[in-house]
Amino acid sequence: MAEQELELQADQLSNAPLPEQSAQLLGHKSQFDQLLRAYDDHKLHHAFLIAGPKGIGKSTFAYHVARNLFAKSGDEPLARIEEQMRQGSYPNLKVIRRQKNAKTGKFAAQISVNDIREAVKFFQTSAARSGVRVCIVDCVDDLNANAANALLKTLEEPPQNAIFLLVTHRVGGVLPTIRSRCNLLPLKPIDNSEVQAVIEQSGILLDGEELSQILAIAKGRPRKAFEALEVADNPALRALFAWLEAPDQHGDSAMLELAAALADPKAEQAWQLGMEMIDNHVAAIAKYLSAQKAPRSLLAKALSVWEKTQELVAEQAIFNLDKKQTITMVLEHIRMLNQAAMINEHQTV
Repeated sequence: MAEQELELQADQLSNAPLPEQSAQLLGHKSQFDQLLRAYDDHKLHHAFLIAGPKGIGKSTFAYHVARNLFAKSGDEPLARIEEQMRQGSYPNLKVIRRQKNAKTGKFAAQISVNDIREAVKFFQTSAARSGVRVCIVDCVDDLNANAANALLKTLEEPPQNAIFLLVTHRVGGVLPTIRSRCNLLPLKPIDNSEVQAVIEQSGILLDGEELSQILAIAKGRPRKAFEALEVADNPALRALFAWLEAPDQHGDSAMLELAAALADPKAEQAWQLGMEMIDNHVAAIAKYLSAQKAPRSLLAKALSVWEKTQELVAEQAIFNLDKKQTITMVLEHIRMLNQAAMINEHQTV
């Protein structure tokens, strides 16, 4: 059967597979095995808070847990369940996420209380299949206050034979009362080899320097890899990469041109990835200096530049400061650090 083309969801990237259509779970194996063992031992809690940095595959993890619970508890083979879930039609699964407005075509900023009420109705009806029923909330950070309170009431008196899988990028921002009703399941960034496998699973093949750059940006987060691939041909990011390779070979005018390109209000994604590249670059300098047993003063300068870079970027986002000015200051700090590192290298030769 041909796979149905499902509509992209809120925050979904056009070049990345939907979580429900992911053919294989890559990474998070110990946590996955832990949940399934708990089910086999009749010790599975009714609600889990799946927590970790954005982009590491938490939603994909939730779908793979759900389909395996359906197979263990129901009377259909896993392959048949996987097929239905890829089509978005498995009847024992309820997914709560931000909805698209049919008139405007835009996604709601939050998950509303009506979305939670739909889930309550789902559990009040007779199950269409034997076995457990699963509700995935993707993600709980998007709940407005009324929706969060409605979900809390459901978790306090959970429906029979129901499992709740709540995804969160910021566990500290989840209502303490919701956290107390869930078992916390923390996930971490996955290995580079697993990120590469996720990319290849989507039909994208990379090698050499391009692959190394993508993996360096991703830092164990497949979503970041797909974001980087979406703007891989962005001239501003190519210029930034060239500048970071040799800051002293580019004059002030080139730095200002680069800052203006990255600050383009129409290139928000390029800005975010540019900040990732800069953060990775400064961290790499610090690691290199440490490995070379550089003087403490130089190591302290590298750490100071890293902290200052993060501070400037954070202040820009919080106070909506001028991006061009922010990136110009960041690049100037990096150029001064590079000059200090070169002087130290010449002195130790």
